[in-house]
Amino acid sequence: MSVTTIDVTRTQRAREVDNALASVRMEGLKVSREAEAIFQRYINGEMTSEELDCALDQFIDRKYGPVNRCS
Repeated sequence: MSVTTIDVTRTQRAREVDNALASVRMEGLKVSREAEAIFQRYINGEMTSEELDCALDQFIDRKYGPVNRCS
């Protein structure tokens, strides 16, 4: 079985997200299901890292009030 570029990218993205979520959990915080869904879209390749940042900013704005504005 061959490994495709998509598989490598997906694995790399999943590793990045796992590391980020581990850091959050080490701080004693919980990740909401909505935030996990946003991260999963990034892992699946449905958004770029820039789009991930924007989606998370928008999520935080909705949940806690304005933080950043994305175009």
